[in-house]
Amino acid sequence: MKHPRITVVGSANTDLTFRTPRFPYPGETLTGHSLHQCMGGKGANQAVAAARLGADATFIACVGSDAFGKAAMEAYASDGIHTTFIRQVKNQPTGTAAILVDDKAENCIIVVAGANATLTPADVMAALPVIQQSKAVLCQLETPADAAVEAFRIARAANVLTILTPAPAAHVTDELLALCDICVPNKTEIFTLTGQAIHSESDALRAAKKLCERGVKRVALTMGGEGVLLLDESGSTRIPAISVDAVDTTGAGDAFTAALAVSLAEGNTLADAARSASFVAAISVTRLGTQTSFPTIKEVNKWLAMKEIA
Repeated sequence: MKHPRITVVGSANTDLTFRTPRFPYPGETLTGHSLHQCMGGKGANQAVAAARLGADATFIACVGSDAFGKAAMEAYASDGIHTTFIRQVKNQPTGTAAILVDDKAENCIIVVAGANATLTPADVMAALPVIQQSKAVLCQLETPADAAVEAFRIARAANVLTILTPAPAAHVTDELLALCDICVPNKTEIFTLTGQAIHSESDALRAAKKLCERGVKRVALTMGGEGVLLLDESGSTRIPAISVDAVDTTGAGDAFTAALAVSLAEGNTLADAARSASFVAAISVTRLGTQTSFPTIKEVNKWLAMKEIA
């Protein structure tokens, strides 16, 4: 099968993951279990996950001219990601995220944008032919929203699928939602976007419908252990979560979104793509870290084969 071309516009970070028994209270100092350093950023996560699943992935981003930026470029290239449209910015650090993961595998994250804040519509326009030739374009909002809008405008004009991770949700605009074919929020993000809290499946459906009223064509609402609620022109579908022993949930949403995009680009339905993406996300939470947790297509196939045997 020909590798589908996927373009990702977004953030590139260095992730510092601190394992801790629990989250600290204000003013409290805790002794952590360990420190793990790896590459992150929602954009980079999605580009890496897509590439490992067999996509012909291009990443449009900005990194600093520091050691972290150089390491990031080398890591992306080693995963087979096209780095032509990654701009190295002088006098800005590469974006950095401090991630706390507790013994329940829950996480909280602080992000400093650094070079990510300098991504512009001009950076996106430079990659216009690549976007036009893609099967899907993925955006998030850890970089300026006007860059995402530019990417979606180009994609929409070329009839290319647009997929949005609305995080941070406070940065979402009506213009961006109107250009969005598939929005992939979690429960917190969809509450910010619609005002609908999620306490039940009926709440989830109401929230998804409200999001569509803001201009989105289809919704894939991720709900952790409660699975994924899909809403499209044919109605709603809930995809159950895959039961695993979670170690670290960081990056699982990005793994899901990238896998969803790759599967859709290969011609699968939204429901089938969500099922495949749920397996990829499930594998990722059994491993520590963000990009280090993302499986290759060979690992996914091996894992599925073992599940069938079991």
